[in-house]
Amino acid sequence: MKKIAIIGFGFCGRIAFANLVKSYKSNYEVIVFDEVEKNFSGDVLHSAAFSEFSPHYILNVTAKKMTAIVEEEQHFCQFLQQNYPQVWQEVGELGFAPRQIYGYYLQKISDESFLSAKEKEMKVSLIKNKVVGVEQDKSKKFFLLTDSEGKTYKSDEIIIATSFKQTSLPFAVEGKNVVQYLWNQNYIDFHNNNFSNQKIALLGSGLTAVDVIVGLKKKGFNGKITVISRRGNFPKSHFCFLEELPNFISKEDSKNGLLFLCLKIRKFLRQNPKFDLRYVIHSIKPITVDLWYNFDERNKKLFLRLMPYWTIFRHRAPQSSIEIIDQMIAAGNLEIKNGGLISVEKESDKILLKTKKEVLEVDYLVNCLGFEFKAQKYPLLKQMLDSELLKNDLLMVQSNHDKIHLLGGLNVGKDFECTAVPDMLLGIIEVVKKCSSC
Repeated sequence: MKKIAIIGFGFCGRIAFANLVKSYKSNYEVIVFDEVEKNFSGDVLHSAAFSEFSPHYILNVTAKKMTAIVEEEQHFCQFLQQNYPQVWQEVGELGFAPRQIYGYYLQKISDESFLSAKEKEMKVSLIKNKVVGVEQDKSKKFFLLTDSEGKTYKSDEIIIATSFKQTSLPFAVEGKNVVQYLWNQNYIDFHNNNFSNQKIALLGSGLTAVDVIVGLKKKGFNGKITVISRRGNFPKSHFCFLEELPNFISKEDSKNGLLFLCLKIRKFLRQNPKFDLRYVIHSIKPITVDLWYNFDERNKKLFLRLMPYWTIFRHRAPQSSIEIIDQMIAAGNLEIKNGGLISVEKESDKILLKTKKEVLEVDYLVNCLGFEFKAQKYPLLKQMLDSELLKNDLLMVQSNHDKIHLLGGLNVGKDFECTAVPDMLLGIIEVVKKCSSC
């Protein structure tokens, strides 16, 4: 019987497991390694992205597009209707549900999958431990080493579903008022604190910063927030469609290079001023992966230099969140400063932030930097690169073995657009089909 190992049990790991249970035909068993969650009993199964820290953190994708079941388009909406009718009334299919409720949704899918596996007499091993190394012997079997007592587990195929981690603060400063990793349990006090008249600095202005700002405001925060960002831009908001854009870009256009594509987009926007870059990026979403594939390496590298601007228009925030930010700016409770930090120092219970222009004194510093895209920063990926089971690409890693499969954001260098739920689901289904075949 074939053994399939799933490393990581966040969104991708859970849904891969659920689909393996659905596909089960008595020809494989599954070993799940969970390096983040506390247990498999149903008490604490939230991953960082869907933490229980606060009900004020909301998803940045509408409820309609957050189904985790490919064949059931309304699955998440029905979950809201049945289990959280008041939230459903407020949100609807075009609104943005709380992240913690989405965590409960994934919890329910996991519980049902484990129950179904038991009913099918499917062999499932739950290993509450971190995989720190993978090796392959002469018989082509994989051996997975955990960090507890050096125990190893054998498998025939491996699904790597680990999540990205947050980029570390680039300063050696510690303390309860320095929030290094926002979604880590060590900083739960920050999420539960009802701040009043304090000064809080956020490093980074992406979707994580939007979460923190909105969460603070909804808790009644009346102090001052300073956002420090290299470019000084918040994400753009979601928008109501004026109309569908014509198909003025084809997937073949990227073969002519990034400059050609940019000039074509600029010309369209000049001729159609009622649209902005958000509409263009949305319109090319079905062919974004093809556009990326068609770039040569030089043009891919050029595009990555523009990535921060792409992110502002592509990874949008709920309109309600941007309205809160605008209101706080107008009231003087929020300020965004462009440019980077030069140094961070602790002085008694205060934090001194030095920029090129000034020194700011704050009560809290919160890391809102984005994901870490250096594979060498992930011990397991580094070990598998050294063992040549994985290979580097422009952004992260790719599999170097037909029995090792990567899910979700780990495929960002290969597919580029692979972090939204609909994109991840397609990748999961494809991998499960490969693994569950004889």
